[in-house]
Order: sequence, then structure tokens, then C-alpha cells
Amino acid sequence: MKAARREVLATAGRALLWLPACLAVWYFAVAPIGWLPSRLAAPLISMAAGKITQVETSQRTVTYAVRLEGPYRPGGSLEAETRVEVHAATYTFGVAVFTALALAARGWRRPARLALGLAILLPLPAFGIAFDGLRQLAGSPELAALLQWQGATREAIALGYQVGSLLLPTLAPIIAWLALFPAAWGHADP
Repeated sequence: MKAARREVLATAGRALLWLPACLAVWYFAVAPIGWLPSRLAAPLISMAAGKITQVETSQRTVTYAVRLEGPYRPGGSLEAETRVEVHAATYTFGVAVFTALALAARGWRRPARLALGLAILLPLPAFGIAFDGLRQLAGSPELAALLQWQGATREAIALGYQVGSLLLPTLAPIIAWLALFPAAWGHADP
């Protein structure tokens, strides 16, 4: 029991030592890391709100130009175009957490597992980015007539935002690490 506890604490210590370096790499590489999820979020926003006419990415943010069209009414329907700016970097830090955990579990000996974990984690921030954009649209009183989102839709957006901003970025890297590096936490390696 003491040997297992010692190994778990050693792995946690190594992960904490790797974390600053992994966060530094993430900080400087956040634009390419956030490119894929910001592109994947565009169709999700489009399905729920309106047509995405433009996606602009910068170092830490992504801006969507959204064309909203209200329901048909005699004499013409209402239309509006708005811009939604999402801080995409907020949703991608799980890549650094997973990398630190994987390296602490001797991940450099298993580069295929490290690459697989990163491939799994790279598209996940799209969920948070999409719901952040939808949250901003839902919070705009000027767009309420065009969107016509009722209480249940607003609650679903709020729940999706919470899951995408709080749960996925923090829990997904840990779950991926537990699944891909079972020897690091005391289980037989497949």
C-alpha cells in the first residue's frame, strides 16, 4: 500500500513539475491549438442561431459574424448581422494539463498514446466555444425577436455553457489520461 501511495504521489509531483512548461508551450501555441475547435464550433452556432458568414481567429479569440433571420412575416422578415467574440483560449488549456500528466506518467515512452490523447482533446473545446457564442447571442435583448428562444432553449444553452467551460476543459484531460496511461495509476497496461 505504501509503495502504491508513493508512486501516485511521485506521479502527481512530476505532473506538477511538468505543468508550468506545458502551460508555457500552450500559451505560445494557443492560436494553432484553438484553430480546429473554433472552426468546428461554427456549424454548431449556425445550426442553432443563424448563418455564419465569417470566422476570424486571432491569438486568443475567435470572432464569428452571424446573420440572423427572423421567422417569415408578410411584408418581409427581420434580419440582422452581429459579431460574437469568444475567448477560445479559455477552453483549450486541457491540452497542457493532459500533456503534463502524460509526461509525468512517462509519456515520452509512449508517444502514440500521447498523440492519441491530444487528437481526442483538440476538437473538444468546440463544444465550449459554441455554447459561449450561443450564450452571448441569447443574452442580447436586441436579438430576442429574431432568435425567439424560449425558456427551455435558454436553459439548455446555460447548461451547455457550464459543461463546456467548467467540466470539459478540466475533466476531459484527466479522463483521457486515465484511459490512455492506466499503468500510471496502478492498473495493468493494455
